[in-house]
Amino acid sequence: MNQWIAIALVLAGCSSKPKGTNDMPDTPTTPSDGLIVGDAIQNVPGQPGLGAHGIAFYHLQANSMTSIQTPLMNTQASGSTMIVSQGRGQISAFQLPTDNKGNSPYQQLGQNEPYHYFPTSGTAIYTFPTMTGGAGEVVRTGTQAQDEITLAAVEVVNATRIEEFEWSEVLNAPVTSKKVTTTGPATLVAFWWGEADSQPNPQHAAVQDGFTIIDYALDAGSLVQCAVAVKNVATAGMYDVTWTATPVQGAQLWLIAVQ
Repeated sequence: MNQWIAIALVLAGCSSKPKGTNDMPDTPTTPSDGLIVGDAIQNVPGQPGLGAHGIAFYHLQANSMTSIQTPLMNTQASGSTMIVSQGRGQISAFQLPTDNKGNSPYQQLGQNEPYHYFPTSGTAIYTFPTMTGGAGEVVRTGTQAQDEITLAAVEVVNATRIEEFEWSEVLNAPVTSKKVTTTGPATLVAFWWGEADSQPNPQHAAVQDGFTIIDYALDAGSLVQCAVAVKNVATAGMYDVTWTATPVQGAQLWLIAVQ
């Protein structure tokens, strides 16, 4: 787990990749303020859509900090729902996230989920519907010094509730999530938590089914590897997402439908 920090807000982009597949660069670069990775995500006014988002992480045994927080995010003052996911080397160390806008307490969706191959490590997901936002928002949580941790946060604008969420762990590639059902326009937020061991080179992840990767922590070495992808859907339906990765590996998958 490593010290890579990225923030991304929505900006139009383009891609020459085949339709239906969103790929990350083979050599990951750090997204800067205003940049997303992959194709532009088009929000429809008045419907749920992608807002501010960011990711932060610590490598294993690479920090002496007792907390971690996202980069600064300029969120809407009202009318948004925040989705937060954590991956930790020590599953016993999970704590509810907090933020600097007074949204408390965050609600956990489901439970802490241990990895199949690393049962003392795990992931978790949290939300705060109808949050108070504003300029310079950060989401933070406590952590144990020297532990590896990745923290990712995604704002969904014009959204008041979690319609459905699913967790699954798929050990054989390609990995496909369980389906979530929406009752109308929604934003789907997908987290891929890879299960490969420490790697000497940066890892690579790709997503299909019309999703766009917005943030990732896939550096070389010992870290909790993560990729975050989003898709806006206009109609009620059942949706899933398929991921591939290099090196080939299983993963924990969270898929959340926000309306």
